[in-house]
Amino acid sequence: MHMMSPKHNKNLLHCFICAFFLLLLASHAQAKTWRIFILQSYNPEYIWCKTVNQGIMEALSDRTIEYDFYYLDAKRTPNAQSLQQAAHTAYARLTAFHPDIVISVDDVAAALVVKPKLTGHNAPQVIFCGINAPLSQYGFPSANVSGVCERWHYQEGFQLLKRLVPDAKRVAFLIEDSDAGAFVVNALHDELSETPPHGLTLVGVEKIKTFAQWKERIQYYQHHADALALGLYNSLVDKNGEVVAPDTIMEWTNGANTLPTLGFSDIAMNHGLLCGILESGHEQGFLAGQMVQEVMAGTPAGALPPRRNERGVVMLNLVTAHQLKISIPYRLIEAAGVVIQ
Repeated sequence: MHMMSPKHNKNLLHCFICAFFLLLLASHAQAKTWRIFILQSYNPEYIWCKTVNQGIMEALSDRTIEYDFYYLDAKRTPNAQSLQQAAHTAYARLTAFHPDIVISVDDVAAALVVKPKLTGHNAPQVIFCGINAPLSQYGFPSANVSGVCERWHYQEGFQLLKRLVPDAKRVAFLIEDSDAGAFVVNALHDELSETPPHGLTLVGVEKIKTFAQWKERIQYYQHHADALALGLYNSLVDKNGEVVAPDTIMEWTNGANTLPTLGFSDIAMNHGLLCGILESGHEQGFLAGQMVQEVMAGTPAGALPPRRNERGVVMLNLVTAHQLKISIPYRLIEAAGVVIQ
């Protein structure tokens, strides 16, 4: 019979004690009620904010969590004074809530609250998502901050458009003239400088401030492009400087436009665009929630490498295809994540 030495027994006892305490810590983490503050850059009605929240909560569904939310409303009140006041109010509410973890969504929240107020402190831990700017612009990651970068699926979107409309040769890209819009355009230029859109020429990249300018550019490209790629259009203003509702913008656009349309963000599903490889708010939130799980397990946020979304949601609108007399192969319809009919 093989007899274990006292030293071996001691090592086994040490391993058992370590495993016991790790189990105890994990059990405590599961049982604890965590306080999480979700800081959104935009407004509660915006589909992107809704799907990000859904992804976060799905990823954290096994935890006991007390949530608080604050929305900076940067799309509808984009002026600097309003945003600074909103950031001040958000930070006061966050401080009063005493969160264990802050989830910061999109660039406005990162720029106005996380970077100046939260970065470099021991608490709270911060996980961001939806960041379009280079992370170095905010000093991310830092000791208590990491998260998920946002990537739009340009190449995949242009390829899908070309498959649906093989005769298309010229595409124009239109987007709001905002900080988020500028980051998106920079990323577009960077990606297409390495690999031009397959079989398409980008004949214009337009950053637009007003609804009147948007109308003029849509009408211009009816004769100077074969398709339109539409980015964000949530902060266009009227002649009085008031933000025009995206529904109003797209109601006019769909009445005036006769070209196939390509989208890149969740909002495209609601506004009659023909197709898109859409950036998923749910995926951004879910990935952020997974990183929060690691923080809850004891890893500091700053020790987690930043992540980037990978999946795009294939969207096809059969109603719009019928109006444009475009026949979509059944195999594409069958493979799509979202089919509007």
